[in-house]
Amino acid sequence: QSASERPATMVLLDENAIKSMAPGRFFRDHKGAVNSLDFHHTEDVMVTVGDDDALHLYRTNTGTLLKTLYSKKYGCSCVTFTHASQAVVYASKVKAASKDPRKDHALRYHSLHDNTYLRYFVGHTKQVVSVSMSAKTDQFLSAAADHTIRLWDLRTNQCNGVVRCATTPAVAYDMQGLIFAAATDDGEVKLYDARGYDKGPFNTIAIGGAKGAVDPATGKRPRVTTAKFSDDGNDLMCVAGGMVYIHSAFTPFEEVMRIDVAKETGGSGGKHAGGLEALDLEACWTPDGQYVLSGGADSRVHVWSVRSGSKVTTWQSRHAGVPSSVRWAPGSMMAASACTEGGCALWIPQID
Repeated sequence: QSASERPATMVLLDENAIKSMAPGRFFRDHKGAVNSLDFHHTEDVMVTVGDDDALHLYRTNTGTLLKTLYSKKYGCSCVTFTHASQAVVYASKVKAASKDPRKDHALRYHSLHDNTYLRYFVGHTKQVVSVSMSAKTDQFLSAAADHTIRLWDLRTNQCNGVVRCATTPAVAYDMQGLIFAAATDDGEVKLYDARGYDKGPFNTIAIGGAKGAVDPATGKRPRVTTAKFSDDGNDLMCVAGGMVYIHSAFTPFEEVMRIDVAKETGGSGGKHAGGLEALDLEACWTPDGQYVLSGGADSRVHVWSVRSGSKVTTWQSRHAGVPSSVRWAPGSMMAASACTEGGCALWIPQID
């Protein structure tokens, strides 16, 4: 098996080790907000992109910066590794619109090895907000503010299909690449068979239970901005405003847990009071599906246990801004968080 075919080693996480996490490295290479980051599934590398139009590639086992590249004309956001550790896909993030919105909002397949664009994916007419790569194939999904989800394949720049939505969607593959979740309307997520998406969704999850949740700030059903399956595919996490909802990914799709991140992390006061909803926080799973991480209004990273339904710890080191991007490294006892002020931390346990 090649490295891209090998599954990431399952790491059994120890709660005491999670509580001891502290920054092993802290990077300040971005000159603006870091808007997304990703770990490769099998190699010890991490990529970050920011509002400064920069892309940084890091070696995570040594905590070193390997490479800095730029996407000055079109910007960069929603970065995700392909199966190759030196190739990524990311969305544009233009600062000034041109006469061609499709070109402004194209996705780019970028070889970091020789700094060349391998392919452009043109179709969206507004900002892309979510990109998800299949763990098993060369297919990936993009969701945008033009109320569409598009299906792509790295091997061709032709769009393979479009799902039209009632709102700005979010999208995520499961780890088998067989199912994808699409937040196609406020307050709900639809599940599609990746091989037969054109037949329509095979199920719908009402976020917050059968009657659905209501955002107390707006009185409306919450718009899901991040959706992620646990690695085992049993649960689906949805972030909407300052809330994280965790549902079973199987019938009857019961709500497993609800986290009021804004309330639990100081969203009622302080420097970033009430600002979490506007930031579109990105919570993440640990590889064992037992814990959820999210940045908080207090500029710290917080960890909750899905099993107990309660908070496990708050990592004490603080970002200068809100850690709006968080990710756990596959097969490793390491996490990363990146903030609105350009800082990025690599977290490792401080116990033997």
